[in-house]
Amino acid sequence: MKYITLFLFSLCVMYVSCSKKIARTDEHTSGELASLSSLIQKVNDQAIQSKWIQAKGQIALDGGGFFSSGNMTIRSCKDSLLWLSVSKLGFEVARGLVIGDSAFLINNYENTFWSGSVEEISRKYNVPASLKDIQDLIFPALDPSAQYILNKKEPGIELRQQGVIPKKYVISSPDGLIQTLDIDHSEAMLKVKYEDYQSIDQAIKFPYTHLHIVRQANTIHETKIKFSQVQPSEFLNTPFAIPADFKRMK
Repeated sequence: MKYITLFLFSLCVMYVSCSKKIARTDEHTSGELASLSSLIQKVNDQAIQSKWIQAKGQIALDGGGFFSSGNMTIRSCKDSLLWLSVSKLGFEVARGLVIGDSAFLINNYENTFWSGSVEEISRKYNVPASLKDIQDLIFPALDPSAQYILNKKEPGIELRQQGVIPKKYVISSPDGLIQTLDIDHSEAMLKVKYEDYQSIDQAIKFPYTHLHIVRQANTIHETKIKFSQVQPSEFLNTPFAIPADFKRMK
């Protein structure tokens, strides 16, 4: 089940952010700043506000197939942890956990595990990463403390987030929903397309279809997630244990 390892590692590695925030400057006029602040607030007002979230759906890598597709459950606690489980034909084949600065993965299909720090992955792939950015990417939202350049382009609005590794968002107008996210640098590229927005309640909207396109070196992978359930919660169990007889992944 190498596809599971690839997807879970891509959550830690490719969903990157600038860990060094850049303060806002006076490059924008007061009118532009007001427009930018209003847009960020509109986008985030429609994002899920609950501290705990559970999402279920189907995941398929590079078109699917028996060894590259399955059912996935995600449990997220804002700014604290992200828990994932992937199953096939009723059997859990993999479970992952990102908590604080640490990441863990068990592969029940191959009786293997991996554990380490997000910083370790960042050094290996030469990109910064954080739990917050992983959560903001799965449950789309904007960082209100970041610096952006706003360009109005039909039929939507383009936001460029400044930083060590810039991000580019395309946001629909006038509804203020994130349509795409692009992260591109010399080592790798990530593009996420958000589709099929549905209302969870009167104010909150969530894209039930995600398409992730990852390029590293000369390799391109596409991962499609089709969510069937997204539910805010007060608390969720996130059990995780590495069996004693599992071997560390090479």
